[in-house]
Amino acid sequence: MKKFLIGFILVALCSEAVFVASIYIMLTQATPGARIAEYKNPQKALLVIDIQEDTTGTTALPLSPYKGKAEYISRLKKIIEDASTKNILIVYVKQQFDGLWGKTLSWAVLGGSDIKGSPGYKVDKRIAMLSNYKFSKPQGDSFANPKLNEFLTEQRVNELYLAGLDPEFCIYATARGALNRGYKVSVIADAILSWRDTVCIWTKNNNERIFEKYRKDGIKLISGKEL
Repeated sequence: MKKFLIGFILVALCSEAVFVASIYIMLTQATPGARIAEYKNPQKALLVIDIQEDTTGTTALPLSPYKGKAEYISRLKKIIEDASTKNILIVYVKQQFDGLWGKTLSWAVLGGSDIKGSPGYKVDKRIAMLSNYKFSKPQGDSFANPKLNEFLTEQRVNELYLAGLDPEFCIYATARGALNRGYKVSVIADAILSWRDTVCIWTKNNNERIFEKYRKDGIKLISGKEL
């Protein structure tokens, strides 16, 4: 009986580890893709990533690692508005867990967040919708949805600005996916929200290790003012 209980506990722990590893890979892995063409009169686009009710809004879990959301949303709204006045395309990208596997991963690790069709799946209502350009993504890299790249190429976009969350996961994966396709990529440092900013409060420069990876990979870091 004792051996059975030990075995059962080990299987349970391994199963949970598989779920966690699966969702980590889903959120951090960049997708490959064909390189974009050289355009005459190219455009720029701002991707607003994962700013949804389940992450920053009214249906976010009480134990959500993202704190200071109201201040962040206020700052992000200003940056989006500034980008729009500069004729930068505004594109909204939402995380979407769907199907048996996706929903299981969401419930097992994220408390059922960002499931397709749920109220929390919608863009945070405090964010002004300055365009109808909305795309869902099945994993961290926004380019996992091929329709996003199709849209950007139709619009002759060759340079992207990224905002949203999280710099360690979806922002980073999207930036690398964009680089794989030949886009110029800048991450707006004061327009992103990291769980490390509010959970790892005992550590200074929580995101510096991540930002160093950005620099090595050719991902530019800018401020909202620089935009």
